[in-house]
Amino acid sequence: METILPAALSLAAAALWGLCNHIQRHALDDTDTMTGAFLSVAVVAVCCWLAAPFFVDPSWWNSRGTLIFVIVGVFFPALGQRFQIAGVSLVGPALTASIAAFTPVIAIGLGVLFLGESLGLQSAIGLILTIAGLLLATWSPRGIKRGWPLWAILVPLGASLVRGISQPGLKFGMQDVPSPLFALLVTTTVSSLVLGVMLALHHRQGRTRFGSGVGWFALNGLVNGAGILALNAALTMGTLTLVSPLSGTVPLWALLLGLFVFKRETLKWKHLAIALLIVVGGALIVTR
Repeated sequence: METILPAALSLAAAALWGLCNHIQRHALDDTDTMTGAFLSVAVVAVCCWLAAPFFVDPSWWNSRGTLIFVIVGVFFPALGQRFQIAGVSLVGPALTASIAAFTPVIAIGLGVLFLGESLGLQSAIGLILTIAGLLLATWSPRGIKRGWPLWAILVPLGASLVRGISQPGLKFGMQDVPSPLFALLVTTTVSSLVLGVMLALHHRQGRTRFGSGVGWFALNGLVNGAGILALNAALTMGTLTLVSPLSGTVPLWALLLGLFVFKRETLKWKHLAIALLIVVGGALIVTR
């Protein structure tokens, strides 16, 4: 149980974020990315504040953990959602998901450097296999058609960097306040303020667009928030070397949902190879 529960929560987070990829496709049809990012985070913050009287210990507000959550909240989920949604809009979901596959490398590297975690040979092999599977999930033999400027690649790269940095930060903060819900409350509240300012500036410049996608982004926020809550819970129980690679299997879940739920994919040999790489890699990480 020492690894099974955090592993299960990590995979649940990845599955929820894989679902977000499909929801965002609908949402971006008639709503701009800035509005979408704000709604995705603010909905979660409101839900957390409604539940706060039932789970928040007042003494937590004066702790070091709260300060860490505030710092993390400036970047995540605010910039994570902003860059993720903008990345899907600019360079497409395939390349955005491909770059996101490197989030575990960033998170684990910081965990080893600053949190004293260790990455053994078996875990390293599992991480390499998992990342190979994630990259294969977004690879196309026809290549990726580029109708966007080269600087646009920095947007999904920013999302990957923000998520990679935030995971060690969340784990560090929850060593002081081991409450996944409180961590979610503080980070989404700060992120909502950051995105609210950005949205106001965009609206003043006439760059906002409201449509039926508003409802889809609200749904995206609830699903994304549930994923972050699962990640936070996993981080309180497991190491970054366990949690980060498994929570990074988002492209696999997005692909499976496209195959069996949304019927946007057809089953090919590539899908079997992806599943084999990620399953074997994940097994090596969990049983290390």
